[in-house]
Parts: sequence; C-alpha cells; structure tokens
Amino acid sequence: MRSAMTWEQLGIEANQDRRRESRIALSIPIEVTGFDTTGKFFVESTETTDISESGCGFALQHNLERGGIVAIKAATNGAQQHRRRPLLYQVARSTPESSHWIIGAAKLQPESIWLLAFPKKLAVSAL
Repeated sequence: MRSAMTWEQLGIEANQDRRRESRIALSIPIEVTGFDTTGKFFVESTETTDISESGCGFALQHNLERGGIVAIKAATNGAQQHRRRPLLYQVARSTPESSHWIIGAAKLQPESIWLLAFPKKLAVSAL
C-alpha cells in the first residue's frame, strides 16, 4: 500500500515528464490529413514544434478529436517527394491556443517519417 503524499510531493510527481522518451524541439514541415471534430475532411500544411521517435507536436487550424486518426507526411522537395508516404498517428491531445489548436500525436506504425536517429533514454537508478 502506498503512503499518503504531501501536496509538495504530489505537485512534483504531477509535473514530472511521464513520456517514455524525450522530445526534440525541431521544426519540420509536415502535411496533416484527416477529419476534424465536425467531421470535415482537411489537408493542412504546418510544422512540428517537437518530435520523438514515437510522436510529434504541431499546431493546426482544425480541432481534432482525442483518439482520432490523422495521416502525417514529412514535406520534402524534389525527386524524393513521390517516395515519401504518410504514416498514421493517433491524436493524444488537442488544446486550444488563441487562433489555433496545439496537437500531440503518437504514431501507429513502426516506420519513421523523420530522417534522423533518436538517442535511447537511459534508465535512472535510485541511489
């Protein structure tokens, strides 16, 4: 059984990053395709605010349903454009911010659309 926590301990625990991996603040042009909360189909070009091996964050003009599915494709120029295919992501959060929505999404397929290698998160042992 877990002992009672103080408000200070609860605040510290609540503010800890619970993600399985760290995110990298990186702006990459992407194209997002899906259905918004009104059921309207959309295609919107935007940029990532952060990326990780299993997800990304970005801003959209469209509000998305939490749990909804979108297709995300990294925007590229030139001859490689036809080779890049979109991957499916599930919306983890959609938060309003002034004139747009901040979206967090987790990928549903093992492939990666990012052309970089991510460092493995090291486990921290208690001393």
